[in-house]
Amino acid sequence: MFYLPLTPVLKLTKYMIKRVITQLAMVLLMQSFLYSQEYTFRFDQVFDNREYFSDFGYPQTIFGAGLNTRVLFAVDSINEVAAGFYYFYENGSTLLGVPPKINLYYHYNAEKLELYFGSFGRRDKLSMERRFLNDTLNYFRPNIEGALLSYEGDHGYVRSFADWTGRVTETRRETFLIGAEGKLNLGTIYIQPAVLMYHNARSLDTAAQLPLQDNGIMSATIGFESIMADEGIIDISAGVVSAYNRLRPADLNWGTGFVTNLMIQHNIFGLDAVYYIGEPLHFEYGDPFYRSGNYGRADLFANPFRNSNIDAKLGWSFHFVRGEGMHHSQQILISVSF
Repeated sequence: MFYLPLTPVLKLTKYMIKRVITQLAMVLLMQSFLYSQEYTFRFDQVFDNREYFSDFGYPQTIFGAGLNTRVLFAVDSINEVAAGFYYFYENGSTLLGVPPKINLYYHYNAEKLELYFGSFGRRDKLSMERRFLNDTLNYFRPNIEGALLSYEGDHGYVRSFADWTGRVTETRRETFLIGAEGKLNLGTIYIQPAVLMYHNARSLDTAAQLPLQDNGIMSATIGFESIMADEGIIDISAGVVSAYNRLRPADLNWGTGFVTNLMIQHNIFGLDAVYYIGEPLHFEYGDPFYRSGNYGRADLFANPFRNSNIDAKLGWSFHFVRGEGMHHSQQILISVSF
């Protein structure tokens, strides 16, 4: 009679059991991902022509197309992770003339509390005006790379975020943005504060002569908003805005002024206007026109599409700068989501 040694048989059996369990776990994990996946794609067509010829605004024409992709894996009803990329091709440039941005983040989404942690799109997550974050960021730096925490209740919301823009090296300065905004709704009246700080530290190169920069901006406005039954909306607000800038060891240089906003929309047509009067506002990421100290902007726009997957803006903007007169710019912005 032939007998197999007991020890090798036991080892072979254990190995087969582990292999089966491992393969079964991988199959179940892949199936759970497959059933939990959500694919989103957004195509952006951009034509932004700026005829400024100003000491403050930079004249340029931004013409290109972007693709934003995301694959979302839901762990459960409130926890999920996402991976993808945003690529903007600027017409007339090379393939990687604008480096792609990575979408890679964790998302916690409870009933009133929401957290993003990683690299994720800024679009539709912040309500800050152009004096805080200029509109070219939508094309060339569309992501927040850090974290965003948001709480939304029955009478408004509070959001705070950190955007890491540079890790310190021998040749690169450590830079980051930290900001917060909120809105308190009291019927048709609302109060809306916001603050944003930019920290621009020195590099590790001790021979570098560029000083450390402290830079920030804050505002508090009170407004009236009414949504009409015939697809119309009116929003009027006014408040105080202040900015500071310092190149150490110099003293802080402050600028303060008064700002008013008006937005009216009826059906597909609308007007979005802002006027600032006061001292020059210097904020690195803000609209440079506010450095003039007296600036007005009026946007006439139309959204010709009535499709939930298509968002479009056909706009003509007028810029009024003290000492320079009127400049203008035009926009054709189309986003298709599917």
